[in-house]
Amino acid sequence: MKNARHCIGIVCLLFVLILACGCSTQEPAADMGEGATGAGPAPDADLRIITEEFPPLNYAGADGKATGLSTEVVNGILERLNQRADIEILPWSEGYTLALAGPRVALYSTGRSDEREDLFKWVGPIVAFDQTLYARKDSGIQIKSLEAARKAGRIGVVKDDSRHLFLLENQFDNIATCNSDAECLRSLMAGTTDLWFGSSANAGDIARREGIDSSALEAVYTVRTVPMYIAFSTDTPDSVIAEWQGALDAMKEDGTFDAISGKYGILPSAPTVVLVSEKTLADLALEIMTAETDGQLRAILRPFEVLAVTEEAQSGEWQKIRPLLAVLEENEPDALLWYALPDGSYYTIADGLASANLKGRSYFPEVLAGNVVVGTVVESYATGENAAIVAVPIKNTEGVRGVLGASVYLDMLSDTLREEVPEPFIFYAIDTENRFALHSDKEKITEDISTIGPDTSFGKAIDRITTQDSGTVAYDDGGVHYIARFTSDPMTGWRFVVAWPTS
Repeated sequence: MKNARHCIGIVCLLFVLILACGCSTQEPAADMGEGATGAGPAPDADLRIITEEFPPLNYAGADGKATGLSTEVVNGILERLNQRADIEILPWSEGYTLALAGPRVALYSTGRSDEREDLFKWVGPIVAFDQTLYARKDSGIQIKSLEAARKAGRIGVVKDDSRHLFLLENQFDNIATCNSDAECLRSLMAGTTDLWFGSSANAGDIARREGIDSSALEAVYTVRTVPMYIAFSTDTPDSVIAEWQGALDAMKEDGTFDAISGKYGILPSAPTVVLVSEKTLADLALEIMTAETDGQLRAILRPFEVLAVTEEAQSGEWQKIRPLLAVLEENEPDALLWYALPDGSYYTIADGLASANLKGRSYFPEVLAGNVVVGTVVESYATGENAAIVAVPIKNTEGVRGVLGASVYLDMLSDTLREEVPEPFIFYAIDTENRFALHSDKEKITEDISTIGPDTSFGKAIDRITTQDSGTVAYDDGGVHYIARFTSDPMTGWRFVVAWPTS
C-alpha cells in the first residue's frame, strides 16, 4: 500500500482479538425431492435445462447423466423447489442457440459478461474462473496486452462462448472457432492455431483427457475473470428467476453450497468474528479506500499536468512524448500509460500505435473540450483489464492537440484494498455511471448496478448510497444481512462503501 500506511498500525491494534469462527457445523438441508412433501412425485419444473461438457462444473458421468459442481447446485435448487427436470448435455453452440430462442430454457454454466448481460436472465453466481490465453510451451510467444494478442497469430476459441464474444467485441480478426475446448487444444498442439483462449477452470483437465501433458501448455496472458451463472431465456417468468435465486441463496446460507464446492476442491475462507466496534473499523477502512484510491490516481494526475506543458508534449510527436511516459510508467506498474490524438488514435509504450480508437469512449469528448478526467471506468482496449481513466488535455492557443492518459488497473487496486480491509468486511465503490468501480469480489467490477432490483433491500440501499454524501444503511444480499458505512469521494465522484455481515 502506497498512500495509507499510517492506517495499517491502527487497524492491526484494533484487530488483536479477531478469531476464526467454525465451532459449529450445519447439516445440509433435508432432501425435498420426490416424496418430501408427502404429496407424491415432484412436479415438472416446466424448464428445458441444458448444459455442456465443461468439467469440473458440468460433464457426463459414467452413467451418461450430467454431473459436476454446477450440476449438483442445479439439482439442489430443484430439490428445494420440490421440482424435477431432465438435464440435457449438448454442444455449447447448440445449447446457447436454444437458450437465446427459448421458450423457458436454462443453460449452465454460463459466463456472465457485459456482452451477454441483456441476452438472458441470471441466477448465481456459482463460481468464477480466469479466461486465459494458452500457447505451446515451446512457442516463444509472450503477450502483455490485448494489442499484442491481436498480432500473435490465430486464436482458437469455442464458437459462441463468452470468450468468443469478447474477441468479437474487441475487434479481433485472428479468430479460429471450434466446437469445443478439446478441439481448440488439439488445434493448438497440431500448430493449426497459435493460441487457445481457454479457462483456468478446466485447461488441465481437458489436457489430461486428450492425453496431453499439461506442462506442454503455457498460460501467456490472463484476459479477465468471469463469474459463472445459470442463464435463462428472457421469456422465463421473473417469478421463476426469483425462486431459483432464493433457493441458491439459501444453499449458500446454510452451508449446502460450500459442501458441494468442497467436493470439487473449492473451499470457502474461514469466517471471522469482529470483537471491536464495526462502525469504527468501517470508518477506518473508508479512510484507507479514499487515501489509496486518490493517492494512486493523483500520483499520475500531477505528473501529467506538468508533462502537458513541456515542449515534448506540445510537439504532438509520439517519439518525443514516449520517453516521458516510459519513465512515469516504470514507476506506476499498476497502470498503462498512453498518448492520444484528437481523432481518437493512440499510442502505448509496449505496442506503439494501437489498432483501437478512443473516440467512442464516454470521457473522450470531455477531455477534448479541455477538461481533466479522473475516474471514468472502462475495460481497457489494450489489455482487457478493468481500469479507471486519468486523462489530461495537452492544450495550446489553438485548442487541444493531444491527450496524456492512464488506465489504472482496478483489479490490482482492489487486491491492494483487500489486503488492508480485513475480513469479514466487504468493500466496493460505485462510479458516476452507476457501475462498480472497485469491489472486494473482483468479478463484480464494471457491473451495472441497475441490474440490482430497485425494489429489493439491496436496491433500495444502493439508491440511498448514490443520492446521499455519507451515512449508514442496512440491507440484505445473498441471504446475508449487512450494515454499511458509505461516503462520497470529491476527486472521482465515486461512492465508497464498507459493509459487514450481522447475525
